Amino acid sequence: MTSDEFENKKRDTKNALDEAGDKLEAGAKAVANKLGDTDKDIGTEYKKEKLKEDLK
Repeated sequence: MTSDEFENKKRDTKNALDEAGDKLEAGAKAVANKLGDTDKDIGTEYKKEKLKEDLK
């Protein structure tokens, strides 16, 4: 494996971890919103929070 290939894999791994972290954070916020107002739809809350995370 060349140095460039290693750096590409390292960057891809970091991006995947960042994306997973964003999804977890959005999911946690969606659950918190759902607990605060049980009439809210968890799927809608997740999408809303995920969009906020994507815009950061």
